Amino acid sequence: MTTTEAVQHAGSPSPGSAGGGLLSRLRGHLDLLINAGSLMATTALTSLFGFAYWWVAARTAPAEAVGQASAAVSAMTLIGTIGMSGMGTMLISQLPSLRGPRWELIATCLLAAGGAATAGGLVYVALAHAAIPGLRHALGSPAATVLLIAGIALNAVTLVLDEALVGLLAGPLQLMRNFWFSVLKLVLLGGLALTPAAITGGDLLLTWIAGMVLSVAILGRALRRRRMIDSLRPRRASLRGRGRAAFDHNLLNLSTYLPRAALPLVVTAVLSVEANASFYTAFMVTSFLAMVPGNVALTLFAVASGDRPALRSKVRMGLLICLVTGLPVSIAVAVAARPIMSIFGAGYAGTAGAALAILALTYLPFVFHHFFLAISRVRGRVRGAGIFSMFAGLAELGAAWYGGSRGSLTDLVVAVAIVMGIEMVLVAPTVLGVVCKPPSTELTS
Repeated sequence: MTTTEAVQHAGSPSPGSAGGGLLSRLRGHLDLLINAGSLMATTALTSLFGFAYWWVAARTAPAEAVGQASAAVSAMTLIGTIGMSGMGTMLISQLPSLRGPRWELIATCLLAAGGAATAGGLVYVALAHAAIPGLRHALGSPAATVLLIAGIALNAVTLVLDEALVGLLAGPLQLMRNFWFSVLKLVLLGGLALTPAAITGGDLLLTWIAGMVLSVAILGRALRRRRMIDSLRPRRASLRGRGRAAFDHNLLNLSTYLPRAALPLVVTAVLSVEANASFYTAFMVTSFLAMVPGNVALTLFAVASGDRPALRSKVRMGLLICLVTGLPVSIAVAVAARPIMSIFGAGYAGTAGAALAILALTYLPFVFHHFFLAISRVRGRVRGAGIFSMFAGLAELGAAWYGGSRGSLTDLVVAVAIVMGIEMVLVAPTVLGVVCKPPSTELTS
């Protein structure tokens, strides 16, 4: 019997010990609470420092340089995410039960992700030069182009590394790395702003990449101090038999990520650039809300992968966290949508207020969808979940196109929200089935 089960099946506390019983139950879920908390703190921290970084950049660098750097960072994020090739989530599923040197597998995955992202970066540069003048101009100088390809590879490596730390249940260490990355790139930008030379897009990109390199160096020192690294020698053989798992996780990751990333493009295509400005701003606000179920579900996957009998109790606690912390906030955002959007400008309150209110109410479908994905990963049903997510994402994009082409931004968002509601109805039985299932049957599921 696991620690979690022992806490769960212990006798009911007397009224006088209710507080102690609650504390005992929370202690049984410290792995979930600490690691999910570190992921949410990472998202909040990187968002805050990211805003500060671009605020300083906008006031110290020419608009052309900021545009080039933001395009480069977008390419690093998109291609780096694709270049991960499912390695990060595969590590989360494999590391808890792995016998033998764990860092051999991690190092091999880092090398594979870096190589795939480098290839993706070269394809991106070739396409930009051959067919897309706007992106070709955004590449900047040859040195900046080389720097971009290196940054794409490094971004994929750090993304996989962060998820490997989650798989090791060392969430606070990935929080530390992201903290130093956020701070260092801002400090480097401040130093750059003090120089008399004009700042270029390549200069801004260099501060970003240098921040990543230095943060990994600091993390490496912390890992060695804790004697957590057993071997950093990559071994191709360590990936043998894991290719299918990586493919399935990559399918699920991309089918979840890419449709969301494409939504602003659909809004621009069927409505206008101005409508997309309103939508993107509202979408970013709700994306901040969605970090709660996303990070809790990711941690649930990491924790339950090494302790499958605890899945039921972990799902219960995870749902409790999401509903208690996120649901009231989402309702408050829906009610105060217009005042919130007015912060970004008077024009946003009218065009995006209703859109934000509707998007905020999709928080509950987000919760059920993310928990469905986590449960599917734990149970080894990754490919099925990936196929479901692919069709769900296509349905959301189709609904956005249909709603936008026949009405306003509000109509577009309503259409997407309806599809998300249908998705929740479809996945809720899986999630609620785990919550209500007797603990003894989980092992045979």
